[in-house]
Amino acid sequence: MTKRNTTIIAFILLAIASRLLILAGPGWANFSPMAAMALFVGAYLHNRKQAVAWTLLAVWGSNLILNNTLYDSFFPGFSLGFDGYHMLAFALIALLGQNATASASRFIGTNVVAVIGFFLISNFNSFVSPDHTYTRDFAGLLNCYAAGIPFLKNTIASQFLFSGLFFGAFELLKKQVPALR
Repeated sequence: MTKRNTTIIAFILLAIASRLLILAGPGWANFSPMAAMALFVGAYLHNRKQAVAWTLLAVWGSNLILNNTLYDSFFPGFSLGFDGYHMLAFALIALLGQNATASASRFIGTNVVAVIGFFLISNFNSFVSPDHTYTRDFAGLLNCYAAGIPFLKNTIASQFLFSGLFFGAFELLKKQVPALR
């Protein structure tokens, strides 16, 4: 494994640890480093399949821990930590990452697309869930999206904070360590 890939994996582990530590209460709902990590991995791992695989492994592993400890009241029995819609969202964000480093406008644009894409996919997941409380029509879908809007603030804040930290730190490291270029 190259020094570059090892460093990227260290950033993935940092994102997982950050996700586990940012659990200060309900005011922090949807404040997570995982979508920023997916974008980062997609930007810096040259192999797209590896970028998606590492992203999904990180999301699955942290879900496995959180769903069976902190969020166990939401899951009857043992949770496998896998949710197809969320995994799809993170895989797409990882693939989007290859466009994130070309310019400042691309960096901002890919982060915005990541936030909007995650919002649309994760709320659609809530709408189609068997535990849904929404009517199975267009009005129900709109109500579902409207109910997700209060969580969007933390999603946007964490996306830009963690993307700035991950991308910025890696770019600084690249200047210091030629093997990371």
